[in-house]
Amino acid sequence: MPLGLSDNLFKRIVSALSLLPVVLGLIYLGSWWFFALLAVGGWLMFEEWCSLTSVTARTQKLVFGISMLFYTSVAAYYFQLLPISLIAIALLALPIAGVAISTPGKIANNASAPQRTAVNAFGGGQYVAMALVSLLWLRGVDDNGLTVGWLFFAVWAMDVGGYFAGKGIGGPKLAPKLSPKKTWAGLIGGMALAAIVSAAISALFGLGTPVWLAIAGAGVAIIAQLGDLYESAVKRALNAKDSGNLIPGHGGILDRVDGLVFAAPAVALTLAAVQLSKAVN
Repeated sequence: MPLGLSDNLFKRIVSALSLLPVVLGLIYLGSWWFFALLAVGGWLMFEEWCSLTSVTARTQKLVFGISMLFYTSVAAYYFQLLPISLIAIALLALPIAGVAISTPGKIANNASAPQRTAVNAFGGGQYVAMALVSLLWLRGVDDNGLTVGWLFFAVWAMDVGGYFAGKGIGGPKLAPKLSPKKTWAGLIGGMALAAIVSAAISALFGLGTPVWLAIAGAGVAIIAQLGDLYESAVKRALNAKDSGNLIPGHGGILDRVDGLVFAAPAVALTLAAVQLSKAVN
């Protein structure tokens, strides 16, 4: 392989470099361009979820998928005006999604086929919509999409730093029952790179201050790692290696954005809370 890279790593790099300009371009354009990116990505994520959890009823998939996108678009419009709504809906969506998708093995064993389909489809819809609503709201925070761009880079930095630190250093496992390959060194390496990248973005583009954005980047890295472990737990319960095979070297789109699914609501809730506190004071 070129530069002595493994076949899988080479595919990961090529895939990332191919998708990066498109994603960043649509983030910058915002408006319906960014909505289209999330709509397509959200539908693919939902399709992968349905495949992963054996939701095969086309009608139910279609109803839940369309409902999810409608819910996302309507909610995003109102969240531009009412940040408190984001907090309220997240507080409702998180436990619902948690119950629905944290025990797929029990659902598969104990529920009837219609119940299993309904619960898994609803849980997947909440899981995906939670991230889409947050990203749409975050895109309205500034005019050029810098906040969303920083979030994407922080999560990507966590992935890259975690991969190389984990491979190069190894050491104690982070959560061996959920994801045997992840290590504490990988988590620390991912946090460090996310902090460095965040500080650089702050210095170059004036987003916040370098120190605080570096701290925020490290925090995003931790939350992204939790999102990664969460999806790993679901796949392990369902005896699945990947959520799909859409992206060479990465598996499915859920495998690629699992950290973002958790990080986006966390950042959105934090900023919404800050906005509300300023409005009250």
